[in-house]
Amino acid sequence: MKILYLGLFRFPEGDAAASRVLNNIRIFRDLGHSIHVLSFGGKYREEDCVEGRYIYDNISYKISNDIDTHSWSERILRYTYPYPNARRIIRSTIKEYDILIVYNTTLQMNMFLQNICRKHNKKLVLDLTEWPDSNETPGGKWCPIYWMSELNMRYIQKRFKNIIPISRFLNRYYSGSNNLILPPLIDIKDSKWNNFAARDMPELNNYNGVRIIFAGTPAKKDLLGNLVEALLRVLKSTSKIQLLVVGVSQEQAVDYCPIDEMEKYRQNLIFLGKVPQSLVPYYYHISDFSAIIRSHSRKNTAGFPTKMVESMAAGCPVLMTLTSDLGYYAIDGKNALIINDDSVNSIEQGIYRILSLSKEQISSMKQIARITGETKFDYRAYLKESNLFLNKIR
Repeated sequence: MKILYLGLFRFPEGDAAASRVLNNIRIFRDLGHSIHVLSFGGKYREEDCVEGRYIYDNISYKISNDIDTHSWSERILRYTYPYPNARRIIRSTIKEYDILIVYNTTLQMNMFLQNICRKHNKKLVLDLTEWPDSNETPGGKWCPIYWMSELNMRYIQKRFKNIIPISRFLNRYYSGSNNLILPPLIDIKDSKWNNFAARDMPELNNYNGVRIIFAGTPAKKDLLGNLVEALLRVLKSTSKIQLLVVGVSQEQAVDYCPIDEMEKYRQNLIFLGKVPQSLVPYYYHISDFSAIIRSHSRKNTAGFPTKMVESMAAGCPVLMTLTSDLGYYAIDGKNALIINDDSVNSIEQGIYRILSLSKEQISSMKQIARITGETKFDYRAYLKESNLFLNKIR
């Protein structure tokens, strides 16, 4: 079959959404289907240009340039008549495809796709990874944009006959459709999950204690401030713990840690700023634990942190709260240390648990984490059930 994968991402390497789409596509490609991508944002890479077409990992893609806009008129248009460039491309090419898979779009776009696929007798699939919170829109729950999001989640998306939910929560909520649960996935054979050659970084290479890594641009759900506060408490009694923060610069660090504390613990609090995505697995690999500290909320239950997958694949166990489907993959004392909640006290207790582990115990946990990444998050593990999903597509 010929499939068009489209939606709110920046293919091929512009964001975490693109990574999910890429590895989902690899499943369908390995099953023998022809996949094309319509990315609503991002930039073409010159090295991907082949005879006037753009091809990444043997996947042909187009960019509609609908989401990387900044003027107020463009933003307003996004909520009244969203993604006009993508609509135009879909109208002109829909006859070429058997299936359209749409990643996380708005109410209006979902209605457009449902109508045009019905008109042309095409199968339609929703790839769904989130349930937005009211605090993500100006005005919160009183904002019309939030009302539209809720209408989309509660009614419009229930019209989809085929859904790829990222979590069991979403799978249960949309139980009336033909579903395929896919967590965030990777290609474990990619060099970035296997090439961990040492880099010249004295502040990391010469440290002799236990290292915890926090990677990514922190949002409110990530509670980086609580993690830093807990670490500062522990540092009053021992210097054998280091926090490596990838994605936050020294200038931004003052939002999470007082300047005098950063100066006092300069060997224990390392803020690297943004690094290339290809290097992130290396920093996980040289760390003893990563931290995923999130509160229990609908948003965190519906989603699934990509950080969990990346950490396990790089052989780094996780200090974590249990949200989403993490309990299906994390085993306390084996590939994770699970804390009761997101409070500073619970995080502090978790850090002391880490410090109580021997080097042999940490090494064993790192090995089990890697095995989890290989067996649970490599896209090849989902070929069989994905084929069954396609065979039942409505």
